[in-house]
Amino acid sequence: MKTCGNCGLGIRDNNDLISCFKYKTLSNSQEDKSSCAYYIERVVEEDGEPLPPVQHLFLVEEQFKERRMKISINHGLRM
Repeated sequence: MKTCGNCGLGIRDNNDLISCFKYKTLSNSQEDKSSCAYYIERVVEEDGEPLPPVQHLFLVEEQFKERRMKISINHGLRM
């Protein structure tokens, strides 16, 4: 299930709240984020440490760029 607690952009605060690195909002760690475009599963490095939220944000933004690139290639040049 996509929840704020599982998102790589979430920063755990006190009282089971998660601060979103992208949107700067506070949410319950179990709040459903199925419709959030920036949701990304937490990526854990080989040493067991998760990537920082800023690196997760870069990964999501790169995915958006790749999608746009595929659309541009498949539908010709945009002007």
